[in-house]
Amino acid sequence: MFTSLFLTIGLIHLIALASPGPDFALILRTSLHRPTALGAALGIAIAILLHATLSLTGISLLIASQPWLFLAVKVVGALYLGWLGWGAIKAARRSSATQALRAGGELQGWNRGLRAGIATNLLNPKALLFFMGLLAAMVTPQVDGLTRGLLILELFLLSLAWFGLLAWSLSTARAQHLLSRVQRPLNLVTGLLFGAVSLSILAELAVEASAYI
Repeated sequence: MFTSLFLTIGLIHLIALASPGPDFALILRTSLHRPTALGAALGIAIAILLHATLSLTGISLLIASQPWLFLAVKVVGALYLGWLGWGAIKAARRSSATQALRAGGELQGWNRGLRAGIATNLLNPKALLFFMGLLAAMVTPQVDGLTRGLLILELFLLSLAWFGLLAWSLSTARAQHLLSRVQRPLNLVTGLLFGAVSLSILAELAVEASAYI
């Protein structure tokens, strides 16, 4: 009965996953160390699972309806993404690929990758709005609890498969060799991407604040 719903949401989600953004940049950033990259992939998938769960249970809408709480999410998210961007830009000034990976406190390690993946996606208010808008628009009140649970599982598995495959592919010996040769410009690009997202969130906050002045 809900086959078209699963296919539509899955397709939209895959398109969103393939679009460049902070999650993709984080996988690139950690790809010189496979356990770190795979940990980041799992962390991103877990954060997406949480976003989907919050959206389908109405908690995301509750957060968005509380101005002070949503403001706090935006500020924390913008500052965290900005911090990641600054770390990547500092890494672009270093010549060693190992030093580049460690810049900004991102030491090698599966657990560090996991935490970075969760934080990067979960603290991104744009991800919160995406899932809230997508699921609120397509999942009607008539959809039962079991179907909602399967939709959450679908989004998690698609995210894990995509980012896991990306992390594995980019951390092969051949890919590492190529990435190590362009690590400095790669860090610069990912740093600018993180910074652009951070600044866009802060700009939105500034516009919202000016409306009340």
